Amino acid sequence: MARMDSVRELEELVAARRAALGADHPDTLSARGALAEGRAHAGDFRRAVTEFRTLVEDRTEAAGAEHPDTLGVRLDLAKVLGAAARHTEAIGVCEPLLRDQLRVLGPEHPDVLETRQLLASVRYAAGDAAGAAGELERLLAALSRVLMPSHHRITRVKRDIEFLKRAV
Repeated sequence: MARMDSVRELEELVAARRAALGADHPDTLSARGALAEGRAHAGDFRRAVTEFRTLVEDRTEAAGAEHPDTLGVRLDLAKVLGAAARHTEAIGVCEPLLRDQLRVLGPEHPDVLETRQLLASVRYAAGDAAGAAGELERLLAALSRVLMPSHHRITRVKRDIEFLKRAV
């Protein structure tokens, strides 16, 4: 019940911001992103995906395809698709997103690392253990440039790569 109350409150926030600031104002767009996330957390993946897709279009129009906010919403869309077990669609969002993130943000940016991890996860869920292992190897290379070799995340990624290689 609390999640649905939160969604209703976010719907009211979006409506108020649209009325006061306009549909394309950054604060309105941010509220729409929060609403889409709220819907996903409440289990309404269909509407969350629809809202994120529309938000990607609107963010692209308002700020440009390579703006960090646009890239962030594309990542949010991919995460919701993955959570909704729409793995092929999530891969279809992640692959071009990762190319754009690498070009705009660089290989060690936290969003790039998150996208790599997500892409590995949805590849594995879609039955592509080899593709998931390859993505984790690229993630490991990036993490190795920014973290100590004994960092728990590096250890975990190495363990996951070994697991995936055995699964192939």
